[in-house]
Amino acid sequence: MKLLTNSIEQLYRSLRKTPQEQLTDVIDISRRGLLKQVLAATTYGIAMGSCTHNVFADGVSGLPDLGDTDRSNLSPYQASLLGKQVILSIYSHGSMLEDFDALDYLNKLGNEFVSYSPLAGQEFNFYLIKDKEINAFALPGGYICANNGLIYTTLSEAELSGVMAHEVGHVVQHHIFRNLSVQNRAQWTSVAGLIAGALLAAVNPGLAVVAAQGGQGLGIQNMLSFSRDYEREADRVGQNLMYKAGFDAHAMPEFFQRMQNAYRFNSNDAFAFLQTHPVTLERLSEAETRANQLPVKMRQDSIDFLLVREKCRVRQIGNDGAIKFYNEAISKKRYVSLDAQLYGLSLAKFLNKSFADSKATLNKISSSVYKSNPIVIGLKARQLIIDKSYDLADKLYDAAIHDYPRHKGLWMGQLELFLVMKNYVASAHRLDILVRNFPEDPDVWDQYAILYSDVRYDNAVRYHYGLGTEYFVLGNYKGALDQYQASLKSRPKMAGDDVIHETVSSRIPMVIRAMKS
Repeated sequence: MKLLTNSIEQLYRSLRKTPQEQLTDVIDISRRGLLKQVLAATTYGIAMGSCTHNVFADGVSGLPDLGDTDRSNLSPYQASLLGKQVILSIYSHGSMLEDFDALDYLNKLGNEFVSYSPLAGQEFNFYLIKDKEINAFALPGGYICANNGLIYTTLSEAELSGVMAHEVGHVVQHHIFRNLSVQNRAQWTSVAGLIAGALLAAVNPGLAVVAAQGGQGLGIQNMLSFSRDYEREADRVGQNLMYKAGFDAHAMPEFFQRMQNAYRFNSNDAFAFLQTHPVTLERLSEAETRANQLPVKMRQDSIDFLLVREKCRVRQIGNDGAIKFYNEAISKKRYVSLDAQLYGLSLAKFLNKSFADSKATLNKISSSVYKSNPIVIGLKARQLIIDKSYDLADKLYDAAIHDYPRHKGLWMGQLELFLVMKNYVASAHRLDILVRNFPEDPDVWDQYAILYSDVRYDNAVRYHYGLGTEYFVLGNYKGALDQYQASLKSRPKMAGDDVIHETVSSRIPMVIRAMKS
């Protein structure tokens, strides 16, 4: 505890140093894993509700009554805003993975757990971080992140579910900043910068320094006292949720035990997970006891999980490493699903620009359920685009979007196709739908600005409107205001530009209020 406290003080003192000295401090603390301990103690969600009373609720004695005092310090609205600010800070520094297939899967899986909790009906948001380390974390307001390394490492969907349900458990149980004063927004929004800095440290220490610039010296060490109790309670709730969803509750303690065993053999990735999820014999024993009291459930790995894990594998070990891995696994028949391995091999070859080999490999997939999966369809469409078979790719996207209307990756893929084809009319039609369906998605507004830039439609009214809205959802209110004002000064060129002007005029006061707050 003393070492951790000293490291926290070191981080705060660095805020008064030069950028190079700050970078040195962040790298030093990050190498010892202590920034992640600060993160683990300060980034837990809040919400309203209570645990269901069953073997999970009553199976552990001695846990503190968590949550009631927390809610007196931070309202649900403030918690949601704080969590969103951290997410936007991570996003704006390029640390999020824009893998729409993986994000679609994580949000479906995570919100399934939420649907079995007292918070059923509340929207949770799940994200994927570029980090190769094995980790996941929850933020205030139901914002939950998983590292690429976590999905790659899991041996089954049940293992991944154990970790994700555990993070949902943190939110359900109101694990929040017990000693954080919220007398004014400036104080707790500065914490968002500190949290984001800790999160970014593993991905890019230089960016961590920038993100932590606003962090103030709050009594974070006081937030550490119940961290292990938080973990035990999140285990209890998470096992309940994953069991209700049909997964084997043994998978959670088995994954934690596997991380423990891996650390004994000097696995730095496992160490990162254990730093933010401290595992004790007592915790493992309690989780096993709960699981043993329940009939075993063996929900099969979903195709989406198997395909997303292969996408994460290719990112984790690189294209060449992945090709070598898949060739060996296929030749020795070491796999759960041959079709999933063929997809991964095809993806790695495609990213390596071996397009003919990629296409031939993907054509070897035999199962109709794999062939009709939107993740596989997305790769096939990209292959057709490379072959300049634009009409075939367009028809493939149309059929897939009809079957999977909420799969954002298909929409974005077809939009990319339209831009390649210079079919700007179709692009505009698609973007009008996307901005209605995903109004707070910065990727959509970025594409909107690209479409109306001077190298395409050359419409300053809509270009500045799109870019301004992208800045606004990212929390860059000064940039948003500048772009909105530029939009108003631009002369309308298309039908509907007057409506855009009206929309911008109505948004400017909202931006100004956000800047003042």
